[in-house]
Amino acid sequence: MKTPHAMGLILLAVIATLAVEESRIAKLRSEIQPLAGAPAKTASASSTPSSGGDAGTASAPTKTQREPKSDKPLAKAKDEDGDFAKTARKMWDNPAGKAMMNQGMKIAVAMMYEDFIEGLSLTKEESDNLKTLLGKEMSDQQEIGMKFLNATPEERIALQAEMEKRKKENEEAVKTFLNDEEDYKNYTAYKDRLPERQQLDGIRAAMAGKNAPLDPAAEARLVDAMYAARTTADAPDYSGPKAFEEMAKGDITKNFEDGWKQQDEKLAAATKDILSETQQEAWKEFRQQSKEMQLMGIKMAEKMMNDQQGAK
Repeated sequence: MKTPHAMGLILLAVIATLAVEESRIAKLRSEIQPLAGAPAKTASASSTPSSGGDAGTASAPTKTQREPKSDKPLAKAKDEDGDFAKTARKMWDNPAGKAMMNQGMKIAVAMMYEDFIEGLSLTKEESDNLKTLLGKEMSDQQEIGMKFLNATPEERIALQAEMEKRKKENEEAVKTFLNDEEDYKNYTAYKDRLPERQQLDGIRAAMAGKNAPLDPAAEARLVDAMYAARTTADAPDYSGPKAFEEMAKGDITKNFEDGWKQQDEKLAAATKDILSETQQEAWKEFRQQSKEMQLMGIKMAEKMMNDQQGAK
């Protein structure tokens, strides 16, 4: 079973976002530290603490204090901004950063599988246990994805094998938990279409903007059409650790856009019998916006990979 495309994008988004935040903190720290030992008289008499500051703590340097600084520390901070791979790995190795990432996975699982879990009539304890199982594969992808950042080609082969092993074990655990062939069949169908289901809110908003909402039957048909287009198009697989393997081949943006074009061609034929003319207009607008958002994440991940290679 093919890992959903969106899982890889979630991983890349988490890495990139946390890396950006950490680099911003590093930049701020580089600006503040040289001022830490400065005499008190350097502060302006009219300066006031920044809003929201805690009582008993030193106020942040004012704009007046920072202006005399040279550009050298800022240039260094800019270099740190580019080293996404290093910062992301640092976040993962930090217990607080790792806990933050894992919490994000739990929230993501609750959102992505909400409809499926609600249909099982589970107790709260059973629901929590299932969410833990469903989140494990995502956590494994996240963990191994971090290891991929600084791995050699040989190590990446081993990591991919480890990912497949964990995935198979986790699938067996979910199957054992559900203890029902029909429930497990519904689970695999739901999971396979997660990338499409995750887009439903955006699609509904786009249709509402044109005052042309979809009925549940049309939504289900559209999800199936999107799934078929994604899984039959000759597009790169940016799923989990394989995302980094695909990126290493180069031409990431071109390959993504070529694959997207193939999907659009398949969807144009499939949606003729699903969407009205007005709905088609909303659909095209949504697809363009979705493409732009995914490209942003892919380009950021591509920069992260290039920065890593340049640092070696």
